[in-house]
Amino acid sequence: MQLTFWPSPPLDHIDVTVPMSAVSALFSFEEKPMHSQPFEPATGVIKKVTLPHVSILNGPRPPAPAKAGKAKPQADVAASAKLILVGLDDQAKPHAAWFPEEQVDAATLAADLMDMASIAVEDDELAGIAGLLPKGKLFESGKAFVPFTKRETYDRLAAYLDDDYLTATAIRIKAAKAAVAESYAKASKGEAPLHVPEDWSKLAVGDLVLATEDPADGWWACEIIEILDNDQVRLRWRDFPDELPVTKRLADLALVHPQCTNY
Repeated sequence: MQLTFWPSPPLDHIDVTVPMSAVSALFSFEEKPMHSQPFEPATGVIKKVTLPHVSILNGPRPPAPAKAGKAKPQADVAASAKLILVGLDDQAKPHAAWFPEEQVDAATLAADLMDMASIAVEDDELAGIAGLLPKGKLFESGKAFVPFTKRETYDRLAAYLDDDYLTATAIRIKAAKAAVAESYAKASKGEAPLHVPEDWSKLAVGDLVLATEDPADGWWACEIIEILDNDQVRLRWRDFPDELPVTKRLADLALVHPQCTNY
């Protein structure tokens, strides 16, 4: 069977020869008696066939699937967060994270181990603050990973902390800074080795960690010389003092095993 289509310009026309079965599969139209179809006497070719409007070049496409609605992470967090861990580390950097209901007990114990405070999410304001925080992570050691947070967020949470905790925190930070300064002075003179942290919860200036520029080149000892926001630290290559310091994410570092003596 031969059909002649006249698509949109610039083409004049296209002659397509297809079997009737293919036409039936592509188009749906009501069958009529053969004598009702106009024929060209000389060729026996149907002059006109009534079909749905279809362009061979750009035929109809199926409708695009509806886009899924955007998730509302803050609203989801506000509903899931039942406990907030908050505190200042030994460098007075603020940390805070939320934990779901099934981790409340373990997170509360972790707060005690890490000199942090725990706040139950019991009102809309705390739920809103939790929506601004990352979810914390519990470690097998009983401690937790509580990322850095903005100072303004910490200040809002500090309004829920009692004076005894705030005073104890200030004393701890002052003592830690004094100890780090003394340790750093000794390490600079070669009088004492750098401190090897036992876990990720209390990395401090002067600690020894491992970093790499390319895993194929191996991992090298580095000293933390500054703790930055957004879970980043500034490092100095211990064995390459002439190299410039580098900034690394915590996720790109490794810890020396606490029982290792050959580093």
